[in-house]
Amino acid sequence: MSKPHESNQLTRDRVNFHDRIIELRNKGRDIPDVVPYPGNPTRLVVRNQLVTRLDRPLFDQARTVFIEGDDARTDRSKLKAKAKVIAVCRCNPNLVLLEGEQDSEAHLLTGDIAIQYSPDTEQPPPPPPKVTKSSANDVQFSPDTEQPPPPPPRVKKSSDGSDSVVPIRPASFDQQLRRILARSARWSGYPIVAVMDTGIDFAYPNVESIPILHNGGHPMCGSIEPDYIGWDFVHDQNNPYDDDERSKHGSRIAAIISRVSQALNRPVRILPLKVIDREGIGLLFNIFCGFEYLLSSHLRERPTIINASWGFYDSVENDLMTQYVTRLQRAKIWLINAAGNRGDLDPGQTVNLDIDKRYPACYSSQFANVVTVTTVNSMNNGFAVAENFSPTFVNVGIGSGQDAMFQEPLVDLPGLPPVKGSSYATPYASAFAALQARLPNKNSTRKALLRAMPNQGLISSLNAFIADGLLVPVE
Repeated sequence: MSKPHESNQLTRDRVNFHDRIIELRNKGRDIPDVVPYPGNPTRLVVRNQLVTRLDRPLFDQARTVFIEGDDARTDRSKLKAKAKVIAVCRCNPNLVLLEGEQDSEAHLLTGDIAIQYSPDTEQPPPPPPKVTKSSANDVQFSPDTEQPPPPPPRVKKSSDGSDSVVPIRPASFDQQLRRILARSARWSGYPIVAVMDTGIDFAYPNVESIPILHNGGHPMCGSIEPDYIGWDFVHDQNNPYDDDERSKHGSRIAAIISRVSQALNRPVRILPLKVIDREGIGLLFNIFCGFEYLLSSHLRERPTIINASWGFYDSVENDLMTQYVTRLQRAKIWLINAAGNRGDLDPGQTVNLDIDKRYPACYSSQFANVVTVTTVNSMNNGFAVAENFSPTFVNVGIGSGQDAMFQEPLVDLPGLPPVKGSSYATPYASAFAALQARLPNKNSTRKALLRAMPNQGLISSLNAFIADGLLVPVE
């Protein structure tokens, strides 16, 4: 078995996914102003934005604040910035996104950060809150492959018995709500898988009938807007529509989970959460707001599994993310996470996560609720990892046959190109995990979860790339 080409963090001066995001921005796409983080070659953040967790909510009238802390480039100097309050998390008002003025370099603020109110409020404000944790607003990109296949046409076979196909009109949000509400009692015993991704588009044959969790239309985390079937944290509204016309990433994830679970006669309900935008870009603040939603008392039923086909490259742990993964483990929620793809950092090359860390994938060594997934393809002389790998952090390889690709999940039509990437291996693991009633209490429970997956086996030649060489073939 040939060893994948490993990336080397110490010698890299270019990062492929950084370049691709900047290319999109230069083409006039709606892309945040991103910048590499100093001293951390794989990390990409939004310029001048700072995610803050406070010990209490901001003063209601606060729209502008002053922040001061250490400069991440040196521990000997301070950095000050005037910042606007860009967003406040609905499910936890202590989680706030700030954006400093142009050239303020607010994204570099670190250490003990002090916050002061602007004096232009209409009435004297109370003492300002304390910043308990903070982070730059990290950026992740889900390119799938160097050239991801576009979503298939919205078609289905004609009902007249012929082999012709007819177009499907996109189902309206109201139509889908009526369908989901009418069937929610029938689906009530199904396990729940939260898909944190680009949302869901019901206009495809294999998505239009997926069982979806109905949240009852109750106000979302105390606000006045009703929550029916999940949330769009990118646009902050209650229709988690998948507007990713490039690949319909979230819809494909949901379709795989539903197809696999129903094939095994153990259907699940999907809770779609849109945390990634139409370009495939996910921001740390939106991810954290999604976590707060799942951990809140707002949901009538809490999912047992999160499918997270995304990740952030970072040479060190993010303290805020560590806190969220800790809370998810305490809530007994599995976090099934993609290892990342060939070409993420260097064109055509897989990434050894022992060298170039990616989170949440690399939390699997600390937290028993994190399961990290990659793709494995079969070869004439054995098996090979097709995407990112690590004997320390990657827990399972999903076998994809000889082409390292998976069947198009949105439409069952011959001749459609397959999909590729650990993003699409991950929902197989999520579906298999949903078949079991195991809770993530400790590492031995995770091991039992993995060993109970269908047709799993230990492949000694994969030991250098996947923990225990665990392989679950699906194609």
